[in-house]
Amino acid sequence: IGQFIATVLGMIAGTWILLGPELKAYQRNWELTSGRELVDPWIDEDDDLYELDEDKRGLYGAFYLGRIDHVCVVDYPTDLPEDEYTLDEFEGYTMEKDENERETGIPYSLRLRVTDATDFDDGRELQIHTRMSEEYLDLQRGMPVCAVLLSTSQKFQSLAAITDFCIPDAGPCWVGDYPYLDRPALEQLLVEDEELWDSFREEGRYFYI
Repeated sequence: IGQFIATVLGMIAGTWILLGPELKAYQRNWELTSGRELVDPWIDEDDDLYELDEDKRGLYGAFYLGRIDHVCVVDYPTDLPEDEYTLDEFEGYTMEKDENERETGIPYSLRLRVTDATDFDDGRELQIHTRMSEEYLDLQRGMPVCAVLLSTSQKFQSLAAITDFCIPDAGPCWVGDYPYLDRPALEQLLVEDEELWDSFREEGRYFYI
């Protein structure tokens, strides 16, 4: 019996090693969408979802093309602006040697604020916090950014979720706690789609050359 149980546990452990990453990815993606399906905004009239109100069909997705408006480091996401650190103060920083995590158990956080405002439109401003990483040290104000927004509203009057941000001019650098997007695929799309790439590069015209 003991040998049988050990064999079963070994099989379970082996299966978890193989399937664990996929299950974790499924869980994180489910948390992002809350289990809601992504829907096509140009849905056909013969589709079952067509009869539902536009804002009750599921989640709509859209590219967000903007630029960095402000970037800094904070001890905690709730810190006020006067408690922010500049990235220059973190030269040589690594996650392995995070002083804040060693002293308090909580690592430093990156505070990133992006905008797509123009001279003619107030646009939308977004702010996120994520664990500080040495990969973020090259971020600069004005760098163009790309992400995917999810909303139950076809007009995106409110947001249901935001994916990780792609910032090609910093590496490319990806900012976020989890890689929700297929990163190589998005990078390839930005380069191959001239219209999308031109719109993306245009976002950096205000502050960044």
